[in-house]
Amino acid sequence: MSWPYGFHLVAQLFLPFQRIFMYFLTGKSELERIIANRTLPFASRVHQIEKSINYTTTKNLDYENEQVKLDKNKSLIHDQLNIVIHKLELYQKLIKQINDIRMTKVTSTDEKHLELFEKIWSRLVTQSNDDHEPMNMISKRWTKIGFQGSNPLTDFRGMGLLGLQSIEYLSRDKETCLTCVNIPPPNDYSFAIGVVNIVSWLVNLLEVDPSMKTNFHPLLTHFSLHPCNLDEFFQLFLLIFNEWHEFWIDQQANIMQFEQLSKIFRAQMLIECQQWRPIQRGFSKKIPK
Repeated sequence: MSWPYGFHLVAQLFLPFQRIFMYFLTGKSELERIIANRTLPFASRVHQIEKSINYTTTKNLDYENEQVKLDKNKSLIHDQLNIVIHKLELYQKLIKQINDIRMTKVTSTDEKHLELFEKIWSRLVTQSNDDHEPMNMISKRWTKIGFQGSNPLTDFRGMGLLGLQSIEYLSRDKETCLTCVNIPPPNDYSFAIGVVNIVSWLVNLLEVDPSMKTNFHPLLTHFSLHPCNLDEFFQLFLLIFNEWHEFWIDQQANIMQFEQLSKIFRAQMLIECQQWRPIQRGFSKKIPK
């Protein structure tokens, strides 16, 4: 057992005693102390309250919330606690919504899925105004925009419908998207496959990273300060994709370097999530060359 993990385990064992001591010392529960600390940024407060809730073993959150309601002197604390709880509930709902989309299999028999393919075909595959070839689900032309073969359905197994929606979302800005699709070799990358990979990086940051031995949700900061809904998720995805594309071009890379560079880029994404502020445009420029 490593020293960091051993220290973490010992700290967890002593946590209940620490909370009891601090309660007798201050007369306030851990949740009250977190909320009363006005120096904490809101995003940090959300994280600490979530951690406190998850590590609480004696009394559940509903009990504590009801106790605060009964004490008129704690009405402000109750209101702030409700705001944070509401954000946490919205965040959990967003995770479920995204996972439900991700787990939806893309098929050629679903009308809504076909509509998305039609839009991608008309915007990205038939790039010329003189090209009016109707969309065909089995066509080598799909490889032109970065699918691995003539049947694009096989490339969504990891992200399901979320991958398809992400490609369609980017294709709405046709001109910008085509510059990503038409990168001249040897610096090109498989656009469609790249998009599916990039949205998977974002999905992974929604959940707790088990390797970190903490209850840290990397994207909770972003969604505690921005609307916690699917529209904001796709706007964040667009920001991440643009940062990745700029990073890729700056590296003058080729497809054989995709995995190596993606690890470096994802590490910087995680660093950005740990800054207690939303992910900001330009973060890829911080990556050492």
